[in-house]
Amino acid sequence: MNEAWLQLFANAVEEYITPIAKVLSQSKHITAMRDSFQLAMPFIIVGSLFIPFLYPPVTADSTSGWMHVWYQFSQNYHSLLLPPYQITFGVISLAIAFGASASLAKQYQLPQRLCGLTSCTAFLLLIGLLRDQSQAYQYLGTAGMFTALFASFYSVEMIRLCQRLGWVIKLPEEVPQITQRGFALIIPLLMIMISLTIFSELIYQYTGATFPKLVEQVFQPLVVASDSLPAIIVSLLVCSLLWFIGIHGSILVSSIMTPFWMTNLTANQLALAAGKVPTHTFVQAFWDYYLLIGGVGSTLPLIFMAMRSRSRQLRSVGKLGVVPSLFNINEPILFGFPIIMNPLFFLPFMLVPVINACIAWYLTQINWLSRFVAMLPWSTPGPIGASWAANGSLNNACMSLLAICLSWIIYRPFFKAHEKLLLEQEQKRSISQHNSDN
Repeated sequence: MNEAWLQLFANAVEEYITPIAKVLSQSKHITAMRDSFQLAMPFIIVGSLFIPFLYPPVTADSTSGWMHVWYQFSQNYHSLLLPPYQITFGVISLAIAFGASASLAKQYQLPQRLCGLTSCTAFLLLIGLLRDQSQAYQYLGTAGMFTALFASFYSVEMIRLCQRLGWVIKLPEEVPQITQRGFALIIPLLMIMISLTIFSELIYQYTGATFPKLVEQVFQPLVVASDSLPAIIVSLLVCSLLWFIGIHGSILVSSIMTPFWMTNLTANQLALAAGKVPTHTFVQAFWDYYLLIGGVGSTLPLIFMAMRSRSRQLRSVGKLGVVPSLFNINEPILFGFPIIMNPLFFLPFMLVPVINACIAWYLTQINWLSRFVAMLPWSTPGPIGASWAANGSLNNACMSLLAICLSWIIYRPFFKAHEKLLLEQEQKRSISQHNSDN
């Protein structure tokens, strides 16, 4: 890999990949999706914290003292702990509906809270809350995410269209601004309610299903396809390639994959609650704690190599980046080594996460690894997050440690080659400075 190869690669990326990546990363609707998932994240994390106490991985026959106490605590306080879990997970789509519309409204310079409330109203109308309450309530959770996003985008775009066309009630300037905004929303809100009522009724009459049920059926093949090894590999390659050329690939990939991750996670939680074995593998915890250990590219081992390097530059980067890398933040490495646009690191940066993914996938399929049933902050250190999110599985923590070891082995020769180049450059600079001083 020489300078000519790098230039050829950079030109190809600049011509074919960068324009598409920029359009997607700057899309207002993708930004709104990302912001809505961030808003829903606290509810998911708090709900996940109750899972080990509601459904402990132990039985009444456990002989260990602390396991028996754990089981008894779960049995005694199950009814007390269940409502917080059900409620936090039960309003996720409602939070997404509000968050996506508020974010999109902010980008369009529209009133955020009013747009958020309008979208929540549209979402409740679409899920058929008054038609079949027992079925509609399930769509308040993750099952209604796609419907929530549709309701958000439709509502905000309708409000924006009405304002552009002047279809709003205008009050004198002496009237308080909050009152003006409220009256300006009346006509758009009326149009949204009427159009969605007709739309929802037509779907029900012709298909016999509510809108979210129809969406669920349409997206089911995509959900199934998302929980596969090819989907994992493609996601990794896209994420790593974008980062390699200096574009924040994690935001783009996670914005697209989060609805599928959350759908798979919810299915695992429902299986656990029913006493069944969870079946879905590709959720966010799999991504965070097996594939992005220390950050994109699984670069955590590079930090420890750098701290003991003979190169002053690498030692400085290692000391600066050790704490962030432990919490899966690796910008100091990406820009300090550097890895971005460095042909020497292209191969390991792309392949290390893929190799870890293949191993983790296989071990999950043979049931040596437990499937994840909880979500924790992405900044949780790998082994800790892998164990906790899998309901206390030690095997999952071992897999995270194995991924770190494999990353170390693969990165090591490339690191040594990079270190050698830097040492030569530092030596030349030292000689040049010495000559200039004399």
